[in-house]
Amino acid sequence: MTGKGPMLGGTTMALPEDPRFHVAAPDHSPAFLRSIHWSAAPDVTLFDTGALPMVAMRHYRTLTSGTVELIADCPAEDDWDALIVNRGGSGRFGIDFCGTHREMALHRDLCCFLPAGADSRLLFDHEAGSFVLYLRPGVIAALLESEGKGTDSLAPIVGRHLPRVAHLMGLIEGELRRPSLGSRLMIDGLLRAIAGLLVTSDGRPATAPNERIYLSPPKLKRVIDFIEANLHESIGLDDLARAAGLSANHFLRVFKLATGETPYHFLRARRLERARQLLADNAMPLAELALECGFANQAHFTAAFSREVGIPPGRYRRTVRA
Repeated sequence: MTGKGPMLGGTTMALPEDPRFHVAAPDHSPAFLRSIHWSAAPDVTLFDTGALPMVAMRHYRTLTSGTVELIADCPAEDDWDALIVNRGGSGRFGIDFCGTHREMALHRDLCCFLPAGADSRLLFDHEAGSFVLYLRPGVIAALLESEGKGTDSLAPIVGRHLPRVAHLMGLIEGELRRPSLGSRLMIDGLLRAIAGLLVTSDGRPATAPNERIYLSPPKLKRVIDFIEANLHESIGLDDLARAAGLSANHFLRVFKLATGETPYHFLRARRLERARQLLADNAMPLAELALECGFANQAHFTAAFSREVGIPPGRYRRTVRA
């Protein structure tokens, strides 16, 4: 991905000599982040995505007035797919990617999908904000293939108004900001929905054929047993579908038909019940209890439990054991 290519205004993609800014990221972060160059210091948040195969970033604004230039020139072997949705700001937006140049008005829910393997250059106003998902190469294709969908129509999206994709991206951002009792399962499902929208011509899901698959009682029992045995682990949609012997897309539909709940809500309820039991029955430290209920740390557990129950776990424990 190094070298020069066609750019806005007929110029080329050689990096300017002036200083460039980069997102401050932990040392263990993927290498591609160091190959994203900003012409001004960005105000961003990098979210903790745990074991998920993605990096999530919220860009609020840039700390210098005027037009901002962003250049990504990562070596192909280190590059990741980028899914970008505009969250605010106005003015003009320019993009060069894979030999395609577009310039348009910047508006909310404008989306770009830039697959790994090609340099890109973006121009936008300093007040523009965005939410970006960087996905390991092959993640979107694998999600599509697991649902029996082809990947031939998975092509770059260079600036399109996709409100459904933007809405789903917003749900992912919200889940990362305030992790719930089933965050990974929720995000898995949202990524699958986004993948399906990326291969439709108008951003709307294709009509699915009628399915005759149902979740038999033995399969349902296998899924519930799996959940109960792994509440302390990060459980994804693929894990539950595998336990049922179904594709993830089929599993989503038949599980709700069988239980009246989505897998996400079912898992959240079971984790909440486990947390209540542990708080009432023993003196396990909250940090250990958080891990036992599938949370990465005590802070995430406390926030999720407080939202569900209305009081923090420590106060709940004192109340039920009084």
